[in-house]
Amino acid sequence: MRFVITLSLVGLCFLVGCSCDDDVEIVEAVVPLTGPWLGQEPPGAEPSLFLATALAERDAAWTPDGKRLFYSIYERQRGAILSRSEGPDGWSAPEFAGFSGEYSDLEPFITHDGAWLYFVSKRPLPGETEPGEWDIWRLRRTETGWGIPEVLPAPVNNEHKEFYPSLTTNGDLYFTSDRPGGLGGEDIWWAEWTGEEWAEPQNLGPAVNSPGPEFNSLIAPDGSWLIFGSVREGDSGGGDLHIAFRGTDGEFLPAVNMGEPVNSAALDYCPALSPDGSIIFFTSSRVPEDSPDPATFTELETLMAGPGNGRDNIWWISADVIEELRAGPTNP
Repeated sequence: MRFVITLSLVGLCFLVGCSCDDDVEIVEAVVPLTGPWLGQEPPGAEPSLFLATALAERDAAWTPDGKRLFYSIYERQRGAILSRSEGPDGWSAPEFAGFSGEYSDLEPFITHDGAWLYFVSKRPLPGETEPGEWDIWRLRRTETGWGIPEVLPAPVNNEHKEFYPSLTTNGDLYFTSDRPGGLGGEDIWWAEWTGEEWAEPQNLGPAVNSPGPEFNSLIAPDGSWLIFGSVREGDSGGGDLHIAFRGTDGEFLPAVNMGEPVNSAALDYCPALSPDGSIIFFTSSRVPEDSPDPATFTELETLMAGPGNGRDNIWWISADVIEELRAGPTNP
């Protein structure tokens, strides 16, 4: 099982001790994380923990060069977007992204050319002072960093909730919304990019959506498949990841459950793709298989104060699972 070191220091770290007394306390040096993927080996066919602390981590978005990671935490009924960057001394410690922290923000997505970072926020709309409803916002990449957040205009955003933006390379936008016209509760919608603006959003229909909730979708860069979360009959637990492939007619074939080991008895959702397309990241509240059962209250406290405590964490798995599912009997 791979675990990200939960606290990392940039620069030199030294052993720290007290005096020459017998009860000397020594603090071990923390080695900076170096190399791709926060210094970890890429996953295989079994999912494993990618980023886990005692907090609830979710979502994942990478710059195209793989040297900066954005992700969300959701604590105390508030979301925040964090970032980590790889530099000469390794990966930086987590910190709030420059545009996040004042209001509730979640669900970063970086376009495939690295030019835009999309996210959702409850920050006040232009001209208003009070926090708003969940809407989709974005920032443009500049020579000095990221620009000023701007809210997407209608018809993408409206008086209802919009979540989890994901875009194809040609700019088509897929997102979650509870707006009228869906099949039930939250559904997955898409808005075609015309070259100048987004067209009126369209519901993806019964091939993807159901009377239950569908949420947090990831569209393939070329639009050939869609991975999304759903709670429906036949699920493994609190909500599973499903995938729908686009047929030869351009429409999505009926979605299929991605099955084990992707899904578990816990909630599995928030899919994301590595810049090279080789890895799927997703959020899960599953408990690692090697996690011990606490025998005392003290052991329980210790387990809950660390990673893999049953709260949301970011997991990863080889994207080969997509082609395996495409070759299955449901999607010839």
